[in-house]
Amino acid sequence: MTEYRKMDCDLLVIGAGMAGMVAAARAASLGIRTILAGNSGSLIFVSGMMDYLGVYPMEARKSVADPALGLAGLRAAEPDHPYGSVDHEQILQGFDFVKKVLGKAGLAYHLSGGRNLSVLTAMGTLKPSFMVPKTMEKGTRLFGETAEKKSLLVIDIKGLQGFSARQVAAGMEHRLARVIPVTVEIPGISQTIPPIVLAQLFEDPKVQEAFVRQVLAFSDKVDIAGMPAVCGVHNSLGIQQRLENLTGLPLFEIPGLPPSVPGLRLKNAFETSLAASGVTFLSNVTIKDPVFNGKKFTLTGSTDNRELSISAGGVVLATGRFPGNGLHARRERIVETIFHLNVHQPVTRSLWHGTDFLTRQGHLVNRAGIETDKDFRPLNKRGAPVFDHLYAVGSILAHNDWIRLKSGAGVCLVSACAAVDRFHKRRSKAGP
Repeated sequence: MTEYRKMDCDLLVIGAGMAGMVAAARAASLGIRTILAGNSGSLIFVSGMMDYLGVYPMEARKSVADPALGLAGLRAAEPDHPYGSVDHEQILQGFDFVKKVLGKAGLAYHLSGGRNLSVLTAMGTLKPSFMVPKTMEKGTRLFGETAEKKSLLVIDIKGLQGFSARQVAAGMEHRLARVIPVTVEIPGISQTIPPIVLAQLFEDPKVQEAFVRQVLAFSDKVDIAGMPAVCGVHNSLGIQQRLENLTGLPLFEIPGLPPSVPGLRLKNAFETSLAASGVTFLSNVTIKDPVFNGKKFTLTGSTDNRELSISAGGVVLATGRFPGNGLHARRERIVETIFHLNVHQPVTRSLWHGTDFLTRQGHLVNRAGIETDKDFRPLNKRGAPVFDHLYAVGSILAHNDWIRLKSGAGVCLVSACAAVDRFHKRRSKAGP
């Protein structure tokens, strides 16, 4: 028998990825009764790093040291980009808000002082990012503009999938004074092991001590050590600091391939924060059949064994693009799956992709999405908001090739904060 319930809220956030989590947290901080519906599992596929604007212009594939300067160029050249609705200070405030939310949940982040950080990756490359887990921060000091060349120990762990100390070392040999790759063995691991399972093992002090005994042989040969991002799922910073104390070496985590331990930590921290702030989280609930009666939205939430009727004064659409099913590609056109909103896209499918997979101009399908006004309200074909209190945030927004711009997290968090702030302001003006 299917269970049926009625629920009421001020704001319904649809989608529990980065943008949805930030929108729900922002709403809760403003005292807005909030329901969040969606699947947060996608967060384990993010690196844990949060970018503002890492590359601009895209065609030049040029890393940006100062994202504020890159933003000025982007806004001038592409005013329809989501960053065209916000300024530098709003973006900084969005990052600071997220840092505080995660910090209160026990996950410490390091926020740049204004310039992009250079993060060493498991590919042996440097990636520009603006805010990184505190466990990665020491590694960014190796590659700053005024950094001295130091010697680095790169540690991998026998059996760990997707991480090679030799590969990392090969990519960094020309940048540092010395790079030593080393493989350590953890007792009980006799075959390949995923990063998340290894991170769980690293919460055991005996595993930490076995790791330390092998690293100590190199502690007088290097200045600093980098290791895969497996310093536990919980209390990662505390575990990292214990390893530093035992080895006598500054230590930092190196982000690897998904599924990501930093992504899992991020997921857990957001969920902890939302639970503490009173947000109702409907995990794995599918939202459909929206109806607007002139004052409120009514939508249906469904799982395998229950149906929910959700009444909301406003809705934030944070459903993402194709992987999250926010957008769906039919044979001839791209559609938005819940409200059937107008989707900005190439005229024909033949224009979605170029003939060169690695084209410097990118593929037009990556810019497809929902166009909005300055308040992040979706527009109809006439250029007017579809509803006063319907908002779209995050990667579903049009004109944002975020993978190539390295701006994904920044667009998610600033659009989420801005949309919720504007909903709150309009709602406050309207009165009860």
